[in-house]
Amino acid sequence: MSIAMALGACSQSVSSTEDDDPASLNGPKKNKVSSSSRINEKSSSSRSTDKSDEEDCSGESGEPWDGTTAKDFACGTGTKLSPYIILTAEQLARLSFLVNASEKAYSGKYFKLGADILLNKGKVIDSKGALVADSTKLHKWTPIGNSSVSFDGNFDGDGHTISGMFINTTSTHNGLFGNSQGTVQNLTVDNSWVYGGKYTAGVVGANVGMVLKITNQASVSGKDECIGGVIGSSGQKNYSDNSVIKNAVNKGIIIGEKNVGGVAGCATYVTVDGAENLAPIEGYGYVGGVFGGIGSSSKNDVKNLKNSGDITGKHFVGGVAGHCGGLTTVYSNNQPSSYSCWKSESWPCGSVQIAYNEGAVTGIRYVGGIIGEVCHGFISSLSNKGDVVGEGGTGGIVSSMSYTKTTAVYNIGNVYGRNYVGGIIGYNQEGVTNSAYSTGKVDGDSLVGLMIGYNYNTTMADYYYLERGKQEPFGLNNGGGVATPKTEDEMKSKDFAKLLGDEFVYNSGLNDGYPVLSWEKE
Repeated sequence: MSIAMALGACSQSVSSTEDDDPASLNGPKKNKVSSSSRINEKSSSSRSTDKSDEEDCSGESGEPWDGTTAKDFACGTGTKLSPYIILTAEQLARLSFLVNASEKAYSGKYFKLGADILLNKGKVIDSKGALVADSTKLHKWTPIGNSSVSFDGNFDGDGHTISGMFINTTSTHNGLFGNSQGTVQNLTVDNSWVYGGKYTAGVVGANVGMVLKITNQASVSGKDECIGGVIGSSGQKNYSDNSVIKNAVNKGIIIGEKNVGGVAGCATYVTVDGAENLAPIEGYGYVGGVFGGIGSSSKNDVKNLKNSGDITGKHFVGGVAGHCGGLTTVYSNNQPSSYSCWKSESWPCGSVQIAYNEGAVTGIRYVGGIIGEVCHGFISSLSNKGDVVGEGGTGGIVSSMSYTKTTAVYNIGNVYGRNYVGGIIGYNQEGVTNSAYSTGKVDGDSLVGLMIGYNYNTTMADYYYLERGKQEPFGLNNGGGVATPKTEDEMKSKDFAKLLGDEFVYNSGLNDGYPVLSWEKE
C-alpha cells in the first residue's frame, strides 16, 4: 500500500516500524513511515490519497530526533503543487537552518509535513504543565526564524503533530517558529515545554502573516511581555495588511508577566475569526484567556472568541482579553498611579464581537468577565458565565470602558470587588450602550451596582437586571440612563427576549431558561 506525501509529486510505500527496532537507529531509510503515521492517515480526511509513484520520499519518519540536520528534504520542489515534504525531525531541523541562515533559494517556498514529528521521546511535561523530563538529556529546538530573519513561506502541517519540543532560553522570538511573515497552518504542537523572553509561544513567537487551524498543547512561560499559547505577538506587516488568526486553540498552561494570553499575548492590527482557550492563564498585567492585550488600531477586527480556562492576574485582567485600545499612564512620585483613555480617538480598540467566557477571572485592578478595559471600541454579542473577583474596578463584562459602543451583552456570573463594581460594567464613561441584562450577584464596598458601578454621561437603552431586594442598578449614575428590574420568571419569558432585540433569542433549553445570543443557539 502507499501514502501520498504531496499533491501528486511525491509518494512512498508504507511498512510497519517499531520505535524500539534496532535497525531503525542506523540512519534514514527509504520508503518507510511509522504506524502512527498510518493511523493519522486514516483519521484525517484532509490528507492526500495515493497519486503516483513518480518520486520516492525518503526518511525514517516517527523516530525521535537525533539532534542533527538532514542534508535534504524527503522530496518535492517547493512549489504549491509540489511542496517540500518533511518526514523526519532532522528534515524539520533543516528548515530551521535554512531560514535562519537566510538561504534565499528557499524564500517563499511551500513546505508540508508528511508524518508526525518527534523532537524528544517520552513525557516532557505533566498535566500541570511542569517540566518532568531530564532537561540535560533533551535536544533543544532552534526556532524557525529569529529576531533578525523571519519565515516567509507556506508551512502546512497537514493535520500532523509535532511533539517533544524543548526550548529554554532568555532570548526573544521563541516557539516552533520564532518569527513568521508567511503562513503556518493545520498543525498541533503537543507534549512540549517552552520558556523564553519577549515574543514566546508554543507555535509562532512573532507573527505578521497568517496562522490558521493551529492547536497548542505545549506549556509556555516567560519573563517578559507578549507570551502566548499559539502566538507570542501578532501584528502588522509593513503598515499594510493585518496579520490573520483563524481557528486557533490553546490547551497548554501559559504563565508570563505582561501581555499574557491563551492564544496570543499581544495582538495589534489583527483580523481574528475563531480563537479559543481551554487552559489556565497566569500573569501580572494585561492578562486574558484569549489575548493578553489587543493594541490600539481601528483596523482590529476580532470575533468568535471563547475561554473556559481560569484567568489570574493583577492589573487589566479579562476572561477573553486583558485590555483593548491604548492607555495613558498617570504617574505619582515616578510611579504609575492610574490609567486613562484619551478622549480623542488616537488609540482605538477596534471591533470585538461574539465572545464568551465561562472561566473564573481573578485580579486586583481592572478585572472584567470579558475584557479588563476598553478604550474607543465597538463590542457586541458578548456573554459571561464565570465569576469575576477584583478590587478596584470589577465588571461582569468589562471593568472600565470609555468612549465605546456596546450592544447585546449579558452576564450571569457573580461579581465581587471593592469599588467600581458592576454586573455589566464597573466604570462606564461617555459611551453608547444598549441591550444588556445581568442576573449574577454583585457585591462590594462602594460604587456598587447590579448593572454599572459608576456611570458617567452615557447614552443607554434596554438595560435589565434581576432584582435582588433593595440593591440598586447603579452605584452612582452621573449623567442619565436607566435600568429596569425584572423577576426571574419575567426574564425567562419570550417577551423579555423580544425586549432585548434581534441579537437575543428565547430558548428554555439553554442558559437555564434565560435568553441567549443568537450565535450561542447556532
